Amino acid sequence: MRTTSFLRCVRALAFSSLLVATLAHGLAAVARAQEAVPAAMVTEAAPVPLGDPAGLLLKQKQIERHGITWKFDRAATVGAFANGDPWVIGPVRIVGITPECIEKDGRVMHGSMIDPDPSQMLQGYDSHMFDDEKRERYDHERNVAFGVSAKKPLLLAPGQSLVSVVSREGKKQLPTLQTAAVLTCLGSTPAPDAFRPPYVRGDKTVRYRAADLDYTFLQRVRPVGDAPSIESAEKSFERLWLDHFPEWPVRWSQPADNMPCYGREIAATVATAVLHLNLDHPNAKKKDLYVRLVQVGIDLHGALRSGCRWKGLGGHASGRKLPILFAGKALGEPKMLGIGVEFVTKKRDQGFSTFFGEDTQTFYVEQTKPGVWNDGYGGYTKEHEGLPEFGFSHFDDPKQDNSKWDADPYRRCCTANAWVGNVLAARMMGLQKEWNHPAWFDYVDRYMKVEQAEAWHRAWIPWHAQMWDRYREQF
Repeated sequence: MRTTSFLRCVRALAFSSLLVATLAHGLAAVARAQEAVPAAMVTEAAPVPLGDPAGLLLKQKQIERHGITWKFDRAATVGAFANGDPWVIGPVRIVGITPECIEKDGRVMHGSMIDPDPSQMLQGYDSHMFDDEKRERYDHERNVAFGVSAKKPLLLAPGQSLVSVVSREGKKQLPTLQTAAVLTCLGSTPAPDAFRPPYVRGDKTVRYRAADLDYTFLQRVRPVGDAPSIESAEKSFERLWLDHFPEWPVRWSQPADNMPCYGREIAATVATAVLHLNLDHPNAKKKDLYVRLVQVGIDLHGALRSGCRWKGLGGHASGRKLPILFAGKALGEPKMLGIGVEFVTKKRDQGFSTFFGEDTQTFYVEQTKPGVWNDGYGGYTKEHEGLPEFGFSHFDDPKQDNSKWDADPYRRCCTANAWVGNVLAARMMGLQKEWNHPAWFDYVDRYMKVEQAEAWHRAWIPWHAQMWDRYREQF
């Protein structure tokens, strides 16, 4: 019995020793595996950013977007929003931005701004912006990139957006900028499919996710005619739409690689995108374009609420209202959907306000005094009363209105021919009430019934007219 008990004890001790040795070997293996993992990779329970399928938060000493690189003084946690724009957990110290902000032949190039103010024309991107030769609208203090180095770091705090640009070499080129990108500093890790907050000053709360996008209100009609590819539409919204200055020279700031720099082309580009999203593509095929266009709408909404205005003036300022309403519909956001009621265009004798090009330039002819129509401007008479009409900048300067169809070239060259796709898309999605300016819808109906001498007068993008002819009666 004693021998048996002794053997049992020996076996137990041997098993315990083997278990300890096994555990020690396992812990050593784990330690070796952890050592093999780069220090830049840190596992956390928080939602991971897009582009990180391993489920690990990425730490880097620099991050790049469309040829612009921001360098930090130490590794920082970084990631990407739903549209691919980068974020960093802050505060961080930026010790370098490439291309470097320099002064060349008296011109400051490749500048950066933190939370640009969309109510002002002052800027820190490029001292020759807006075709200025004497830095009339350049404010060096707003350019936070000049001189940034390890000895002079730039502190970026949570809740701030850093917009950096690459200038074009030619001083007189339109636009002045080649490209632009934004780095957003956050206090905590966002959801992996989060939308970026607006890059302008104002509320920086990360509110929306791609998972929130509603596909049910979109139509699923079949394309007709010569439709541009959905891939080309996606590419049009891949980069930052830098669109935060409140006057028509904004076009000098709209980077050549990022977006169009004229209202006609902006409106036409938006129309192509929204029409594509109302075609019978599978939702998976729509996703990238949907996300990118909604991000543009979020940015424009932020700019609007912080003071930006897009006053119709000839061919300028179209194409900004529909992306905001579209984003509001997609996300179920009442503030975005309410801009048509909140930001109403008014004549000077009614409190004057202009917010969007389409609203500024369309109106109904009214009798303003007994026997006087349209305040006596434009040659309108009783026979024109109630007519949906166009004016070069009606609500701002009705003196330029003209009842003769061919009197103002901007009627045909640069406005309604870009609006046709926007009106059709807005009707498809039932946004007439939210738009809250029926004269625009009625005027485009009138415009499309008039025979045009040139096909491009009817629609800047021929496909828009083809879609109009097929689907306008349905919607």
